[in-house]
Amino acid sequence: MSMSNLVQLGTQTIVMKKCFLLAAVMLCWICAFAEDPTTDTQAGKTDKNGVLITPVMAATPDKFAAQTQRIHEDMQTGGRYEFMKPSDRINVDSLLDQMANLLQRAGSVEAMNHDMRLALFNDQEAVNGVLKHNDSNRLVCESRAPVGSHIPLTTCHTFGQIEATARNTKEGMQQFDLSRVCMARLQTSSARTRTRAGLARTRARR
Repeated sequence: MSMSNLVQLGTQTIVMKKCFLLAAVMLCWICAFAEDPTTDTQAGKTDKNGVLITPVMAATPDKFAAQTQRIHEDMQTGGRYEFMKPSDRINVDSLLDQMANLLQRAGSVEAMNHDMRLALFNDQEAVNGVLKHNDSNRLVCESRAPVGSHIPLTTCHTFGQIEATARNTKEGMQQFDLSRVCMARLQTSSARTRTRAGLARTRARR
């Protein structure tokens, strides 16, 4: 066997070992997620900015139902996920339904087989990613040079503050446009009234 073939074989062996190691780590992670008895308390922990680290942590159908209800309540006005886009809401509801079906079929995470645990884990990671992105406490920072300066300044606001400002600005513009339409209609109506009055006076003189 040539030297190049030996090098190629050695590289393939290393890659395969890394793949097996990664698969083993993932399997251990899924098993730990499924068997951890503290999953119900982990679901309420937040980071330093107040963002829920793990909004959803499936364990049993009853506990998961309570988490689902809390998430739906947080989607209402004033809630943590108030500013979630409609498309994200649909995605979250779909993932939660899939997780609920898996838990109902098995009864608990511990009673699931490997494939069901893997599906539940993937759904949980996906729904938590969407929820964390839409958390009103998530901090968003940007670097921008103010008007009249070339020196960029870094400013940070929460996702909720940014979305609330955008909503208020949009509503203000809509009210302004509505007032302009109403004013234009009043002016048109007033002009028509004056025209009719002028015609009436002209006819009266005749």
